[in-house]
Amino acid sequence: MQLTRLSHASPSDSDTEVDISSTEIANIISYPNFSAKDYSDRLNEISSFGISHFLLGGRTKIGKINIAGKGCVSIVLKVRAKNRIYALKIRRTDANRVSMEREYYLHNLANSAQVGPQLFHSSKNVIVMEFIDGLSLIHWIRNEDISANDARHLAFSILQQCYRLDSSQIDHGQLSCLNHHILVSKSNSAANVIDFETASTARKPSNVTAAVQSLFLSGIIALRMNQLLNVMKKESILQLLKTYKQNPNKINFDNIMNIFS
Repeated sequence: MQLTRLSHASPSDSDTEVDISSTEIANIISYPNFSAKDYSDRLNEISSFGISHFLLGGRTKIGKINIAGKGCVSIVLKVRAKNRIYALKIRRTDANRVSMEREYYLHNLANSAQVGPQLFHSSKNVIVMEFIDGLSLIHWIRNEDISANDARHLAFSILQQCYRLDSSQIDHGQLSCLNHHILVSKSNSAANVIDFETASTARKPSNVTAAVQSLFLSGIIALRMNQLLNVMKKESILQLLKTYKQNPNKINFDNIMNIFS
């Protein structure tokens, strides 16, 4: 899939632009446990990449400040460097890992398989990547204007990316819960797999099988997909997944794609 390049996007009208050195944002840079050293280290790393401003906004709130996202390992902010917009992941001070290096390495492998937002820079505590102005999968699919063709195209794109990860021996590790790990671009409804912090090349990849279960077999997303598409019976899907799991080749993957064709 050709990723939508949003790194040249303009700040939205709802964003509040704040200088990176503003004290207003200090507790965000060193989140959740502020320390002068952690703050200074992260600020130096951020500024070294030419980032000058945070663009505050998004569905996630820390105190009174809205940001793009928050996870167990990092927080995500929309930032500006000169005339470009990026996504910035900052390692939390209470993260269960000492750096962002492993996540960058695995995300970079995914980029080699044409999966994930494009990476630009990384350091011990931060990763700079393409900013995807998008919706979570569940917010996208709840839109009453979504057609069967829209849903089919999105499922096709997600599973194609999952197959490329499987073929590259990369296991994302969290695609059984697609809602938190797929962003659907607002500009062209392209699906983007995100968050490679728990990915691995040591585990047997199960990206396709995990995504199919989330898309068609269980949960709110599957319920909506089954309303929109003419999906095979559950027993038939499970048999196709079993066959693919035993031999994850292109023929068995193409058979899975017939689930919703």
